[in-house]
Amino acid sequence: MFEWVDKHKRWIQIILLILIVPSFAFFGINYYFQEYGSSGAVAKVAGSKISPQEFEQALRKRQEDLRKMMEGKVDQAMLDSNEVRNSVINGLVDQRALLAHAMHAGITVTDDQLHKHITQIPDFADTGTGKFSEERYKQLLRASDYGNPVVFEAERRRMLLMSQVRDTVADSAMVSMAVVDRLGRIREQQREVSQWLLTPDQVRSKVNITDDDVKKYYEAHKDEFRIPERARVEYIVLNLDTVAKGIEISAPEVTDWYEKHQDQYGKPEERRASHILITVAKDAKPEDKAAAKAKAQALLDEVRRSPKSFADVAKKNSQDPGSAASGGDLGFFGRGAMVKPFDDALFAMKVGDIEGPVETQYGFHVIRLDAIKPGEKTPLDKVRSEIEQELRKAKAGKAFVEAADTLQNTVYEQSDSLKPAADALKLVIQTSDWITRDGGGLPLLSKPEILGKIFSEDVIKNGRNTSAVEVAPNTIVAARVLEHRAADVLPFEEVRKDVQQQLFVERATKLVEEEGKAALAKLKGGDDKAVTWSPTVLVSLQKPSGLQPEAAREVFSADPTALPAYVGMPVSNGRYVIYRVGKVIDPPALGDDQRKALARQLAQIAAQQQFDAYLQTIRAGAGVEIDPAKVERKAQ
Repeated sequence: MFEWVDKHKRWIQIILLILIVPSFAFFGINYYFQEYGSSGAVAKVAGSKISPQEFEQALRKRQEDLRKMMEGKVDQAMLDSNEVRNSVINGLVDQRALLAHAMHAGITVTDDQLHKHITQIPDFADTGTGKFSEERYKQLLRASDYGNPVVFEAERRRMLLMSQVRDTVADSAMVSMAVVDRLGRIREQQREVSQWLLTPDQVRSKVNITDDDVKKYYEAHKDEFRIPERARVEYIVLNLDTVAKGIEISAPEVTDWYEKHQDQYGKPEERRASHILITVAKDAKPEDKAAAKAKAQALLDEVRRSPKSFADVAKKNSQDPGSAASGGDLGFFGRGAMVKPFDDALFAMKVGDIEGPVETQYGFHVIRLDAIKPGEKTPLDKVRSEIEQELRKAKAGKAFVEAADTLQNTVYEQSDSLKPAADALKLVIQTSDWITRDGGGLPLLSKPEILGKIFSEDVIKNGRNTSAVEVAPNTIVAARVLEHRAADVLPFEEVRKDVQQQLFVERATKLVEEEGKAALAKLKGGDDKAVTWSPTVLVSLQKPSGLQPEAAREVFSADPTALPAYVGMPVSNGRYVIYRVGKVIDPPALGDDQRKALARQLAQIAAQQQFDAYLQTIRAGAGVEIDPAKVERKAQ
């Protein structure tokens, strides 16, 4: 219903401004602001440094996100553009400034908050029980870029910390219902509009261009007709996929891997337990600790005498708020899910056994083993292809390193041709179209590293191969220049017609705008005799009927109390358009549900706007220093 809000966020933000304004691992601030390596910082924020490694890691993640968003159909040069690189470093600076501010303000994320957040992430839930599985948690992190829980938990803690600050600021954003009603009326209001368009062709006879004008324009704008340095190259590509295709995996290798990695291809035994917990404070006095143990022993004796009373005893006496209400039931879990003393005791018991008191950092436990769910082993046939892929990947990594060495050595030792290297590694020699120092249409040849080699003096003048260059993870390219042309300006005679057309467009565009503004002034003065209007259409912000956003803003800025109203503006291709608003149709008042839904969306926009302003204030006081030389690509 309110898709228009998303389409007109910027416009709504301007109106709002006018109307509204009158237990996991614990890591502290030292981890958040940890500095890596000894190389110079890319940026400094609040006294801490953002290292080149941190910047490059964030840049790679942003590039990968863009690739996924655009389904791989993206120019590599765009992914590595200065716009993307500056966006990444500014995002890191904003995060660092916000974290420093939060720490200074005493805002923290407790271990319990972190634990609750991570255990509620669906990806970490056991597929059978739907409950958090620590084994699955560790397994997924090992297979991810995080590698282990330490890095992941620190990142999640930072995320939660920033969310707390954001929510605190956002919750203070308010939008009055008067604003909601006004914007609701604007959203639904319709206006009857016709237009008159003036184009360069209509003033062509008034634009006089001489040969001397064309020549002077060419001399004054030679840079516009300059062809940059360019080259055509042949090249070969070595990547991990190519190497992996030639690797065979034998049946014995698969079987051996399967036997040695049973933990990956089976479900371990799980046990269901119930317990009664008598808590003990960390700083408890010896006599208090002894009293707690004695109470746990008494409860142990009681439930051993009457095992069926265990649930009732747990409900009345257990100090574990998470399980007491359910009779102490902890559900099924695998080895390692509980703290070690509890784990060791439980996995030494038989079904029906009641043991205790077992001491942990939480206090004293009376434990009953309720059931055992045996482990399951996935048949080899079901995971054979997965194992083959894993083995092939491992072998390909080693083979790729060897092939890369062969490629590097061959293109260097036989530098007058790529054929020896291509033959040795069974690679195909490919040929490019013209490319410049800024790259071409091929992502592999658009990286600064390979472009610098292609346009080097040794490669161009001496006809040598480039060295082998890694242009992407596990992707190496070597190239050779087939044809090279230096930067030059196109001769006048070759571009005469283009220059004449460009000069005409400039002069005609200026004349069109002058005549359009003059016609608009006459219309506002009541003279519309010389104008032929297009058929009228009804437009609204929800249904603009072909009007561009800029035109719609102009149309809805016209005074509805003095009709007909006229607005004009230059548009694309040197044209000027005048809109005539002949009628305004106001909508009925919004219903209660519509008002509430619109109020929520406007509050979200206002909250984001308020947080952005808050963040800029924090950043301004954080002593931000960014080194552009370490962020932006160097010009070739």
